[in-house]
Amino acid sequence: MTPFDHAVITVGARMEAAVDVFARLGFHVGERGWHTLGSINHLIVLESTYIELLGLPADRPDARPELRDAPEGLNALVFRSDDADETRAQVVARGTTLGPVQQFSRPVRIDGVDRDAVFRTVRAPVDASPAGRLYFCQHLTPELVWRASRQAHPNGAAELVGASLRVREPTHEAVLYRGLLGDDAVRTGPRGFAASAPPVTIEVTQSGAPPAMLGLEIAVSDLDRAARALQAGGVEFRRASDAISVDPSRAWNVALRFVRRP
Repeated sequence: MTPFDHAVITVGARMEAAVDVFARLGFHVGERGWHTLGSINHLIVLESTYIELLGLPADRPDARPELRDAPEGLNALVFRSDDADETRAQVVARGTTLGPVQQFSRPVRIDGVDRDAVFRTVRAPVDASPAGRLYFCQHLTPELVWRASRQAHPNGAAELVGASLRVREPTHEAVLYRGLLGDDAVRTGPRGFAASAPPVTIEVTQSGAPPAMLGLEIAVSDLDRAARALQAGGVEFRRASDAISVDPSRAWNVALRFVRRP
């Protein structure tokens, strides 16, 4: 199956505030990156996935219109590709539209040496899903993203394992996910469907509310440790026997659920 790569949280021109919010949630937020596309980011790097805080510099608010016009919060789900051209060919062969392959980079300094982290992406049209953006990412320099120094989090976060969306027409959305990920990745249910992109399961439910990407589920090493980190950050949360939930109002419009790693 197609693996999951990362989740994108858009923050507009309020990057400093977003970094503070996620640091108080107990995440180690990496250094700022500057894309050749004009956007800026910070990464929360996990074992094989990551969360990207993506925004725009104050002096270039129109650099990427799809970000400028997007509401703040969970905005995109990104799947991994080993070869963006081959991925595009496979998806198009299944009858699903993708845009052209796009290559970009951002500078990274490691041990005082400047290098470029390079990516190739291929995206579904912005209106393919009413809930948010969907695309594939090929990492040409994965060693510049997944570094041990970035992967230790005060809250014990280990891996992204879930994402939740709501749409008005799940049958239509399921067709899109089958086109992107293949028939075997999608399992339908009475109120929607689940799409598998290991290690993440994407739960899509039917709702009369406006379509949206709602939340993320994160496996942690120890729920008690996660609770202590949230308390240290002054973040309110709800504790159950098997999970900790943080309201979207406390996490940049994203519902967060921390679960104990099996």
